[in-house]
Amino acid sequence: ESTMLILAHVGITFGAALAAEALCRQSGPEVSRSVRGPGSHLASATVSLSRRVDLRVLLIGSLLPDLIDKPLGLLLLPGTFGTGRIFCHALLFPMILVFSGLILRRTRLGVHLLVLAFGAGMHLILDAMWRTPSILFWPLAGPLPRGVETGDWTTRILTTLLTDPAAYLPEIVGAILVLPFLWVVLRGVGPRRFLRSGDVG
Repeated sequence: ESTMLILAHVGITFGAALAAEALCRQSGPEVSRSVRGPGSHLASATVSLSRRVDLRVLLIGSLLPDLIDKPLGLLLLPGTFGTGRIFCHALLFPMILVFSGLILRRTRLGVHLLVLAFGAGMHLILDAMWRTPSILFWPLAGPLPRGVETGDWTTRILTTLLTDPAAYLPEIVGAILVLPFLWVVLRGVGPRRFLRSGDVG
């Protein structure tokens, strides 16, 4: 089971959204000159992306399966599930978000749902959920399997993060990819305004 933590999920999902933005946006001189300094191209792409989607929703979406499944499976119902990958790590979860977003696509809520679906879908990819098809294709593949989490979960995660390249390398990549976002927010509107309004610059 792959181990991905916050930086990997947030940073790589954000990087994928930037790549998608770069493919669909029409570059203009007003965007490319809106941010200057180190990493200005990535920073201007961040500003452009923020004009299309609420980055707060994107960041939440990148963590949403864990935000729901881990408290449910490990804290509230450990005797029933014993794992942090259950309902929201199934393909059905982002599909429901997509279909709901398409139905409401003319509304702001619809856009938010589609962004959440993108983030949740990236989460499943980064967790390599195809390795556990019984979860990925739930409920078509039958009931969810019982988890086999052993020992202290936080200790196991920390040990893996410090010793396994498959765990710490994605975290490093994610940290690098999220730097343009942090740079834009800190140099622009500031964290407080971003959290209140979603504005970055």
